[in-house]
Amino acid sequence: MATSQNGWPASPNPSSIDIAAFSVAGIPFPGGVKSGDVATVLGYVAEQFHNRVEQLITPGCWGYNYRPISGGNSLSNHSSGTAIDLSAPRHPLGQRGTFSGAQVAEIHRILAEVDNTVRWGGDYTGRVDEMHMEINTDPGRVATVAARIRGGGDGPTPQPPGPGHHRTLSRGSTGADVALVQRYLGIAADGIFGPATDAAVRTYQHNQGLTADGIVGPATWARIDSGLGHPGTDPGSDPAPTRPTLRKGSTGPAVRELQTRLNTSYPAYSHLVADGDFGPATEQVVREFQRRAGLTVDGIVGPHTWARVGF
Repeated sequence: MATSQNGWPASPNPSSIDIAAFSVAGIPFPGGVKSGDVATVLGYVAEQFHNRVEQLITPGCWGYNYRPISGGNSLSNHSSGTAIDLSAPRHPLGQRGTFSGAQVAEIHRILAEVDNTVRWGGDYTGRVDEMHMEINTDPGRVATVAARIRGGGDGPTPQPPGPGHHRTLSRGSTGADVALVQRYLGIAADGIFGPATDAAVRTYQHNQGLTADGIVGPATWARIDSGLGHPGTDPGSDPAPTRPTLRKGSTGPAVRELQTRLNTSYPAYSHLVADGDFGPATEQVVREFQRRAGLTVDGIVGPHTWARVGF
């Protein structure tokens, strides 16, 4: 049997891969989705999106559709019933910035609650697809998360938004809360609190005027939650205005230092030539960093962006 891009069985005959009708908050998703665990996990994500990001609209939400990826040859994950589109007319394919910084942060929070078994098209490094959510892992992990959503299985129950719902984290911790912190800090969100996460947390704590102990407790969580809810702000002490504001066209040692730090700290998406020239490639990476950090996405490296990068 053919498989979609994420490796799940795909077929032009929906009944052969257990596609069933699917709706969220009374909004139908024509085509349906794969029944069982996939429907449970995608249903949770879509319902939380509706309640916490923006209300779903109809028509505009879609499910199973046997077809190749737009502009490609691989079968779309819609072909296996493991992907959905949310309020598509509001979030056209290829258009970035259709959500506010606060909405992006809330989307990432929701995905962390399902242990990042679902990937958002807004996180694609190529052409973005901000309407799109897709299963991004194997059936075993999806089953574990689905069992938890239904009230069984092991692991923490998905948490509501807002402060006060997080456990204390330190080196060795794992899980959705760790992935949430990692996404906020702009590092690889693997859900494992290792040396890189410890270093990023300590840098963040130092820049925020907190005790830089690498432990994400109530005080650090309060700052992170505040930042997630209010993008473009830098809670706590004002950043020291000792570095120049950089933008496209800037050159010199400060640009080279920025490029080197981005490459070192955020290798998942930064592969710049550290040449001291703030060109289109550097601007693109800066915008991606700002988006992931919940800052205003303008491509300009001012005091708040410098502070979040770790200077």
